[in-house]
This record gives sequence, structure tokens and C-alpha cells, in this order.
Amino acid sequence: MPQIEIPRRYRSPTGGLATITVAGDTVRACIEAAESEYPGFGELVLDRKGALRLFVKLFINGDELERSALDRRIRDDDTISVLTAAAGG
Repeated sequence: MPQIEIPRRYRSPTGGLATITVAGDTVRACIEAAESEYPGFGELVLDRKGALRLFVKLFINGDELERSALDRRIRDDDTISVLTAAAGG
């Protein structure tokens, strides 16, 4: 099953886990599965319209995913990495 690598600042919903295993055949399905298992995670990654949040980037096996490609099919051995930008002043 695919894995999601969670950045430190998004680990609160996962109880501190850095990597979780989820069921899903698309990137979006994996994020939704993560939200189902770890409530609060999905809203950190996706906005209310289901689009990728502005300061979030996703990578599949190290390759950056286009923002519009959330419905991209993935394999059971794929790893989705979540990267967040730190904002502030």
C-alpha cells in the first residue's frame, strides 16, 4: 500500500508518525484515506474545494507532482511526500 511521508509540522493528527500507510489508487484517494484514519490531516493538505493548499507541495517517489494532478494514479509501492513552506515574518 502507498505511504505518505508527513512533515514534522503536520504530524499532530498522526500522533507524531512521520510515515503512514494508506489505501488508495490516486493521490487524492490516499489523502482522503489519511484524513479518515487521522482526522485533521486532510485539511492541512487540501483546501475546502479539494485543491492542494497554496504552501503545500507533493512529491511521488521524489518527483514533484503538478498541483492539478491530484487524481494521478499511483502504485502500491509509491511514496507520497508532503512538503510545506514556512511562512511568517
